Amino acid sequence: MTIRTTLAIALTASTAIAGSALADYPEKPITLMVGFSAGGGTDTSARGFASYVHEAEGMNGMPMVVVNRPGGSGQQAAAVVKDAAPDGYTLYIINSGTFAASDMSTPNAPVQPLDDLTLIGCMTQLITGLQVAADHPAQSASEWVEMVKSSGETVRWSASGASTMHALVGHLFLDTNEIAHQIIPFEGGSKARNALAGGQVTASFNGTQLVSGFEEQIKVLGIPSTERDPANPDIPTFGEQGLDALNVTGPMCLWGPNGMPDDVVAQLEETVEYVANNNGFGRFLGKSGLAPIFLDQEEGVAATQRLYDALGPVVEQIAANQ
Repeated sequence: MTIRTTLAIALTASTAIAGSALADYPEKPITLMVGFSAGGGTDTSARGFASYVHEAEGMNGMPMVVVNRPGGSGQQAAAVVKDAAPDGYTLYIINSGTFAASDMSTPNAPVQPLDDLTLIGCMTQLITGLQVAADHPAQSASEWVEMVKSSGETVRWSASGASTMHALVGHLFLDTNEIAHQIIPFEGGSKARNALAGGQVTASFNGTQLVSGFEEQIKVLGIPSTERDPANPDIPTFGEQGLDALNVTGPMCLWGPNGMPDDVVAQLEETVEYVANNNGFGRFLGKSGLAPIFLDQEEGVAATQRLYDALGPVVEQIAANQ
């Protein structure tokens, strides 16, 4: 065998190995960044999703490791993913409502979702609820509005950050109903819930799923959507109660850096669909007060854009009032 032939065989072999390496994604654990503390809706969705990724066809049994990095209403963790290598091994999860809200509310936001990251797909959703103490005399959102307005009190309310979807829904609802109010923001939904349960605030605009296990302390009076939450069907919408419906819900989506190979994005999108339709994932979410949905990449981008359109005027109004 000549030297030239030997080199040709070696080159062919090395090329084949490189090609198979690309085809074998993933070959190591995947990091899933969460921009909020443990216990909230984003963290719960992330841990449920990560638990089933390794079962999806084409994921080679590789685990997904959840890493919490709270701060900046999710922007700190998003920045880590934006700057990560576009190889599919560092991903991000957040509900699109909060992602849009943090972008619009943060001057020179480090991450602008639809420009700086790639949306892959969505597997559940967060729905904001008007929450009060379980022993509050109001039995509905409309009754609560009447009672608060007649009392003339300034409502101190909690949310999972100053510029999350839940916070903007709170501003929108209270301003629409001409209620004086003061937001008390926390880093994460569980902390915002605990502030209400502990009497530090008189109301909260927070994920409906966070009331699960706290029913003796907290009740939800209404939600800002045109349809009832499939995971919590007993909670009426604001529209059903004669109030403005608002229609703001936040799909929980998987994101990655720009520049990922098309086949990696396609594999991850298929994985999101697999997990969203997995019975085990559905049962996990059900125990946490959530319900699975599936939006593909195109549907997720469209839903995110609608949230920009819905929440943009709220952000402008808040800025004008400061």
